[in-house]
Amino acid sequence: MFVGGSEAQHRKTNPDQKIDISIIKVSKYFGTLGKTENVLWIQLFFVAAPGVDSKILPKNTVCCSYIKKQSIAHLFNKVQEVPEDIDPGMGIFTLGFNREIGEKGVYYTVSFDWRERESEEEKQQLDLIAAFMSTCGDQLVDLEGIREMTCVDGWTAQQLQALTAQRIELGGSPTPSLPAA
Repeated sequence: MFVGGSEAQHRKTNPDQKIDISIIKVSKYFGTLGKTENVLWIQLFFVAAPGVDSKILPKNTVCCSYIKKQSIAHLFNKVQEVPEDIDPGMGIFTLGFNREIGEKGVYYTVSFDWRERESEEEKQQLDLIAAFMSTCGDQLVDLEGIREMTCVDGWTAQQLQALTAQRIELGGSPTPSLPAA
């Protein structure tokens, strides 16, 4: 999958290609990942949709990724466009990459499109995902990715503000005491 950068060896696709995925779990985190400190992240666990070249994403392999800022906005905007009588998680998300230019140079954001499942194979994938999630869903954890982050699923705005204030007060320390959940 394209992940940015200028070196071709870090890419499995180019930024113009789109990749269909099935999102199987979403969580919100706050903290530091890589060079980005103390921001809201969305953790996405997903599998390739049927038809994706296995050289890009292996079939039936759970992947984990993190998005922030503009990419979160792209995802949330796309979810809001899905008709209200349809669960967005039942469809196929198509990932794309938008080239952006910021104060530190060129970077890429993730864009999302959404569509209903069409082929029989796409519809059957829902059964595979349901069986996997009932057996292994609570085991989907990325300890390395979240080591400097706090899961904030279900937190109120006040709890998030308190956590943000604490992090700023502590100079970005990744392990402050947490507010009561």
